Amino acid sequence: MRMSKTQALKILGTVSGTVLLLVAFQNCGQQLGEGFQIDTKAVQLNSSGNSLGGVDQETEPEGEEDDDSGEASTGDLCEDQLLAKFASGYHSFLKQNCAGCHDGNHEAPAFASKNVLNSYQVFKDKGYLAISNNAVSATHNPPATGSHHNGAISSLKAEWAAAQTAWLSCKGTDGADKSVVTLSKTNAAIVNSKANASYWGTLTWNLSSDMPANSAKFPLSVSVEAQVAKVSGNEVGYAVRNPTMSITSGTAKYRVKALFFYVNDKLLDSATVYRNINAVVCPGTPLNLAPVGNAQLLVMASTKTTDKFALQFTSIEKAESTATCGTGSTDTPVIDDTPASVSFAQLTATSGTLNVFRTQCFSCHQGSGASGGLDLSNYNSSKASASKILTRINDAGSPMPRSGLMSSKMRAIVEKWVTTGTPQN
Repeated sequence: MRMSKTQALKILGTVSGTVLLLVAFQNCGQQLGEGFQIDTKAVQLNSSGNSLGGVDQETEPEGEEDDDSGEASTGDLCEDQLLAKFASGYHSFLKQNCAGCHDGNHEAPAFASKNVLNSYQVFKDKGYLAISNNAVSATHNPPATGSHHNGAISSLKAEWAAAQTAWLSCKGTDGADKSVVTLSKTNAAIVNSKANASYWGTLTWNLSSDMPANSAKFPLSVSVEAQVAKVSGNEVGYAVRNPTMSITSGTAKYRVKALFFYVNDKLLDSATVYRNINAVVCPGTPLNLAPVGNAQLLVMASTKTTDKFALQFTSIEKAESTATCGTGSTDTPVIDDTPASVSFAQLTATSGTLNVFRTQCFSCHQGSGASGGLDLSNYNSSKASASKILTRINDAGSPMPRSGLMSSKMRAIVEKWVTTGTPQN
């Protein structure tokens, strides 16, 4: 069963890492395999002070105080309140009980690292419910985990739920779930035509009929185009472009916000372009919800003719009669804080916020005895296996690291290195 959640709650980390990674790119400049292109210049950078989960803690000077003094900031006043609650609550518990595996120096997700902001980012991505359940599990990693934590975790969960409510109030939303999820569609021709780099198959939904039985219906039709995407000649999933909507009957206008994808009933909620959609669709000419050419890369372990696609919109509602038709929006867009390019040198650096290979992979994949012969400290070895690396870090059934999917931010960093041509420096 699909679970539709508000994007506000996704930001808070109520959903753990998904099987697939969805990263958006502009289709303008640099070629990505068979017909799919990206424009790395279109990716916006966040403020340089923002850190990513799982940065290298080994370079921290000996004796340095934990970064939980309250000086850390997300750059958002409302979310800083949530960060402060994490620092005084979950972070203290996790450092005390989980740092043996989750301190950022091991393959496991670094939600118990000394740096509170790094921990917070990973904590949100993994989800507080999943982390809480593992903390009280008798089998996860006793005696660090177990029922003796029931009381503490119960209190922490209650505090975090209250903090989430306060965050929603601060942001000016009641958190009501207005999301719209379609039924699934298949199109075998997308995979059957993968040898043709110019082929884009169309998937179309009628929102008055291609909807679950008890869901709202709308006099709207929406379509997307998809093709099998390749990196260095190797299949990595699908590219999806041109989400287009039209009104099938009536004179009302409709406001449509934020588009996400399901593939085989798995929600891909890490979009960086389509999540900003805030469009007003009017009777008459069909409207491309995103600028023509924008495409998203859906990374997965394999592509099959039986793959099922579904759409989720954050909301679809009737717009006021005076609303301006089109994709213009007064909303502040979500900023993609993945750099425009990532180098191998950055992935293997001993410091910084992009050293994913060093912090997440070197324990098994370094030097002459590297697991599977894959030495991620060696550029040529890493470059030759780039597409395989991209697939494995997004395959929850057989992930790398073996402990589970890395945070979506870390996976996006590796993906940016691959899709921008695997630069060395």
